[in-house]
Amino acid sequence: MGATAPVLDLFLYRGRWQLGATTALYSDGHRYRPLLAAFKYIKKDLRQAQNMLVLGAGLGSAAYILERMDIQVDTTFVDIDSTVINWGKELLPHQLAEQNHWICADAQEYVSEHTVLYDVIVIDIFLDRIVPQFVSSNHFLTNCIRLLNNKSSKIVLNYIINNKDNWQVVQSNLALLFSIEHIIDLGLNQVVIAKAK
Repeated sequence: MGATAPVLDLFLYRGRWQLGATTALYSDGHRYRPLLAAFKYIKKDLRQAQNMLVLGAGLGSAAYILERMDIQVDTTFVDIDSTVINWGKELLPHQLAEQNHWICADAQEYVSEHTVLYDVIVIDIFLDRIVPQFVSSNHFLTNCIRLLNNKSSKIVLNYIINNKDNWQVVQSNLALLFSIEHIIDLGLNQVVIAKAK
């Protein structure tokens, strides 16, 4: 998400708050497919994790999914859009909102300036259906690696393919810095599970 994101829509659908833009769904409660699939895959790691950083907060779907999985992880949500941060805090059940940290900041600046180490880092950053170019840059990814707690700490990257050639370049960039453990194919969404080399 970004300050220049398209107009955001907030929906209540079958008891779940959804956050979307023109052609993208940024959050869908406990049914947000990219994180649901990723968290199922790294369930064992999450059970052992002390903390997690989510870059691109949405409405806090990560917290809903973890609660459904009966997993408690100290989670920090970072989003550049103050409206998204405020909605996330307001719409999560009070107990869930209170046990997590909400920071309005640019993800690039956050990972370059902070020193807290994390067991899991989730990168879920979009402008509508476009992944900003910085997300796959060496500079940004190297800063994310710097914030990983140890060699077994996981990175989860949710990426939407708009151009297959570009996706090949992104995969090559990721392979230089990470050991890619698995890629979950959700159609246009590719969810990369990786560790630092």
